[in-house]
Amino acid sequence: MMIITSVADIRTQPKFESERDSQLIYGEFVEVLENLGEWSKVRGVDKVTGYVKTTLIGEERPRKYKLNSMYRNEKMALPFGAYLDDKDVEYYGIPKGLLEPIDKIFDPLNLYKKFMGVPYLWGGTSDFGFDCSGFTQRLFRYSGMEIPRNSSQQRDKSNEVKGFENAEPGDLVFFKGHVAIYLGNGQIVHANGRYSRVTVNNLFDGSEYAKTLMSIFEKIGRFNVPWKG
Repeated sequence: MMIITSVADIRTQPKFESERDSQLIYGEFVEVLENLGEWSKVRGVDKVTGYVKTTLIGEERPRKYKLNSMYRNEKMALPFGAYLDDKDVEYYGIPKGLLEPIDKIFDPLNLYKKFMGVPYLWGGTSDFGFDCSGFTQRLFRYSGMEIPRNSSQQRDKSNEVKGFENAEPGDLVFFKGHVAIYLGNGQIVHANGRYSRVTVNNLFDGSEYAKTLMSIFEKIGRFNVPWKG
């Protein structure tokens, strides 16, 4: 099965008032574990399990493209990274310039500027709103690398880099309960609650925020990513 709306919340319980644990976007595949009527228990490709409104799930179709920018018209608002086929392109009138082959590899460092100022949203995985690990996962997934959903899993699955002198742009920087993408020269980009949006910050500029982040620093992590060959 697949998601047939722009963004679908995964809830911890089969009710709207329950916590948003994560999100799925248009065209992402899900395994339906149980149909409860109004709600379905699902598991995403990243193994996150929870409850989605049943009306937001449809039959799986082959996917051919991914969107390189958000697209809106009177029929649907489709987020960055939405997966599409030729029928979608025709039905929604999507310009060819917004389409990329589904298997095309990108470097997240060439993508992050698209999302500056996007609101922080707990459980968010789209450019309607990101949380910290939803931001890193979405950019990595679009770029051709699947990483776990939450920051502690990303931390534990990544290879440790010893010291910022050995860190490279594109590494992930982990703090207690938080993750950011390293840009080099002490700079990180991250979806954060401090500014309630995606921002670039410098870990060594002497600011109170930098000191706070470094006081909860845990690890620099690196994945064997396809965009580095």
